[in-house]
Order: sequence, then C-alpha cells, then structure tokens
Amino acid sequence: MISTANNSFSAFRNNYLAVYLTVMMSDWLQGPYLYVLYQSYDFTMYDIAVLFITGFVSGAVFGTVIANTADVWGRKKMALLFCLTSSIASLIRLSSNYHYLVVSHLLSGLSTALLYCVFEAWYISQHQRKGFAPALIGATFSTAIFLNGLVAILAGIVSNIAVEWSGSLAAPFVVSAGTLVLAGLLISSSWEENYGESKTNATGSVLRSMLEGLVVLKNDVNILSLGMAQTVFESCMYTFVLLYTPALESSIKASGSKESLLPLGYLFAGMMFCSMMGSLAFKILSGRGIQTDNLLSLALFVAGASFCFIVLNTANTSYTVLAFLLFEFTTGMYFPSIGTLRAQAIPEQNRTGVMAFLRVPMNFAVIAIMLHVDSMPMTEIFQICALLNFVGGLVILWRALDPARGAGGYTAAKTVDESHEM
Repeated sequence: MISTANNSFSAFRNNYLAVYLTVMMSDWLQGPYLYVLYQSYDFTMYDIAVLFITGFVSGAVFGTVIANTADVWGRKKMALLFCLTSSIASLIRLSSNYHYLVVSHLLSGLSTALLYCVFEAWYISQHQRKGFAPALIGATFSTAIFLNGLVAILAGIVSNIAVEWSGSLAAPFVVSAGTLVLAGLLISSSWEENYGESKTNATGSVLRSMLEGLVVLKNDVNILSLGMAQTVFESCMYTFVLLYTPALESSIKASGSKESLLPLGYLFAGMMFCSMMGSLAFKILSGRGIQTDNLLSLALFVAGASFCFIVLNTANTSYTVLAFLLFEFTTGMYFPSIGTLRAQAIPEQNRTGVMAFLRVPMNFAVIAIMLHVDSMPMTEIFQICALLNFVGGLVILWRALDPARGAGGYTAAKTVDESHEM
C-alpha cells in the first residue's frame, strides 16, 4: 500500500480498493474455465466465438449509452447496476441452453462497459473533489493493478479448487455471483454518489453528454492516440482470452504429449502473477521519472514480441506458456499506464462518456478478429495481434516525442463550453 501521512486519503483509497478488488475477484473467477465450460456443452469454437462476439457487440452498442448515463444519473448507481447484471449473467452460464447463453453475454457486454468506465471515473471524480494530489491517482492505479494481480492469482486457485471439489466446471460462476453480492453491499454502504453532468433534464443531459464526448474526441488528437493504443492492446487481449486455451491444447498435441484435464486455474494464477509483476515494474519505473507514455509504448512493444513468440513456438508447450506469461506481464504495465494518461487527458465533465466511446472501436476490432477464428489459423491471428501492438507502440512513441506535450505533459482536453469560450 502507498505510504502516506494523509489519513483521509488512506481511508478513501482503501475504500475504493476494497470495492475494486472485490469486483475484480468476481470477474477473474469466471476467466479460467469459461472456454472449457462451453466445450463441455458440446459447442464448437465458432459457437463459442459467437457468444464472445455477442458480448462485444452489446458492449459497443448498448454499453456506450448506459455508460454515458453514469455521468448524468450517477456513477454509484451504475456501479450497483454492474453488480446486478454481472451476477445474473454469471448464473445464466449454469445453463447449457445456447439462447440463454446469448442473453448472458448481452448482459456481460453491458457489465464490461460499466466495469471499465464507471469505477475509474468514480474514483477520479472523488479524488479531485476531495482535493488530493493529482500524482496520487497514478500511484493508486498502480497499487490497484498490483493488488488486482494478487486477487487474480487467488481467483485462479479458488476456481481450480471449486472445480476439483464440486466436480463441476460451473462452480466458479456460482462463487463469482456471491462475490458480486458482497461488492454491491460495499458500494451501497460506503460510496458517495458523483456525477459528470447536472441531474436536471436527465434524458437531454445523457444525449448532450454523448454528443459532447464525441466532440471532445474529434477535437483532441491526444485522446485519440490513447484510444488507438487502447483499441489495439485490448482487442488483442480479449482475443488472447478466447484463444489461449485452444492454443495451449494445440501446442500439447503438436509436442506429442498426452492430453489430460489441464489445471487451467493454476495456469491462470501464474499468468496473473506475471501481471502483478508488470504493475510493480510500472510503479518502480514511473517512480524513477520515466514518462508514462514511454512505459505504455514499452508495454505495447513487448506485447507484440510475446505474440511473435507464440507464433514461433507452436510445438513447444513450455515456450508457449512462457509467451503467455510475458504477455500477461505487459497487461500489468498497460493498465496503470493507460489509466494515468486518461486521467490527465479526459475532461471530468464527460469522463465516463468519453471512456465509453473509446471502447467502441476496440469492441468492433475484437469482433472482426473473432469472426475469423474458425477459418483462420491461430498463428495468423496471433501475427495480426503482434502487428497491431507494434503499430500501437509506435503511435504512443510518437505521442511521447511530440513537442506539443512540453515539459509538463498534455493537459486535459477542453470541454465543449471551454472550446466555445476560446
């Protein structure tokens, strides 16, 4: 935890971390066994890909509107909505009915949009409202990602034990739903409400928030460059989430090893340990004065290299797992880097809405890749992921070298009203 003499900040930060880590625990619990659960329902890879695509379409289309309402209706309310929709989605996955599972992924798309917009926006708004030092935002994010790694490791172990003890691949999803109930209780009892817009004329304010968010994006190349980096990295990350299990199975077959029930929970725990190490590396390097842009660029370049490593070692299971671990290390560097830069660049008035719009191209990029998982070799898909990350790294490197950033870095984008005053 961050050492600080400010007891008020410590209490505020610890409250946020308690909620954030509980929410992330519920999300991580569903990761290790989702693919194999669907395999046990006798679904093909294409069937599974369609379910994933359903979630991304939902996140891109409906999630944008709902996330924008958080600026108007309240981020605490939307955080509670996340707990509700995500727990329902988790429990629906106990059914092998494909149509029910489509509904589950529709809800998951909405939930994911809220998860990656509302919680961060709530924290930044409260941090600024309470007058805490801006530098503490990045420190909180790096601490959150580091502890999130520990939680993910724990989730992998718990999910593996739950499957072994119950004999059911669906057990982790029941545990996840229970964790979301706890998260909802923490939010309702300890969080204050905050907004990005006036609560009056709610419907009009939601539409205005969306339009202003688009204007901010259109007029600020700084935010667009971050959006581009977010699109390439996270689209590849979600592709990896779908393909790492079949890629590992393919590697085991190619190496001539006999197939057995893979300890996916323990593998997941190992990958999350590497993610935690990545967040620790971010904290150490940023503490030594290295610019956040450069750390983000480094994460993208190393991610591209890890995908190349997967492609070059398809018949060597040990090297394949090593490439998985390397990629997860980059996720630990990526999330505090992108979170810190978004906090600096996006205006508070439309923070949740702008962040939701930034996820739209990422969702469609994932859809475009996943539509070809059944017709394109996995090695080619990983090659595309490598190329995308290298391009993203170059964009952020250009951003870091841009003379417009000056000694103090980029400032937050102007709101629409501020632009009119210029």
